[in-house]
Amino acid sequence: MIHVVVPLLNEEGGVSQFIENLRGRLEALACPARLIAVDDGSTDATADICRQASSARLPIEVVSHPRNLGPGAAFRTGFLRVLDRGEAGDLMLTLEGDGTSDLSILPRMLRRAREEGDLVVLASCYLYGGGIVGTDLHRVGLSHLANGLMKKTLGLSGLSTLSSFYRLYSLEAVRRMHERWGDAFIRSPGFECQVEILYRAARLRLPISEVPMVLDNSRRVGRSKMRILRTSLSYLRLSALALRGKL
Repeated sequence: MIHVVVPLLNEEGGVSQFIENLRGRLEALACPARLIAVDDGSTDATADICRQASSARLPIEVVSHPRNLGPGAAFRTGFLRVLDRGEAGDLMLTLEGDGTSDLSILPRMLRRAREEGDLVVLASCYLYGGGIVGTDLHRVGLSHLANGLMKKTLGLSGLSTLSSFYRLYSLEAVRRMHERWGDAFIRSPGFECQVEILYRAARLRLPISEVPMVLDNSRRVGRSKMRILRTSLSYLRLSALALRGKL
């Protein structure tokens, strides 16, 4: 079973197509799956569209936050749901809900987990063969800067990308992180939560690998939810906590 966890915030313009694309890809791979849509305080029809799209082909559970709590809280909700209902051998797939995750690389990610034994598999736009298109240069520059800073301060120099939502985890990896840090194993509220999760996986010496992906932001429906200044400050705060041994 694959548990797909997707944080959503005001995605009514594209969530229906996103779900259909995901359903088609999983069916082509003959992968039994369920989708956990974490509605993080949307003020539009995102949650209702998800509920209406649920089917036997792809059951959808919608978990709604009463207000916007941030990606960190959304992922924590999704991870805990998977821990509550998952079984040994299950996988958890996390994705962006805006249509930018390239589902064509999913078969390669599954092979890494099922055949090669990697417990965490990252979709990487910085790995050879990957790339970023349809994005402003200053956002690309910020992403490179943040990755470089985090790699240095967190000791993750062996990885090419740290912040992408698009990942595949074994249930074993999620359980081991939860056993070590409890429900608070995701404490960061913003986009930096992805770096925090990866840092915890690395501290447990879980096998981590990467698959190249082209991130095409022209596929995004609506505007990016990331705020550059706020995210930059969050990365700096995360680095400071790591340097002080409090992460």
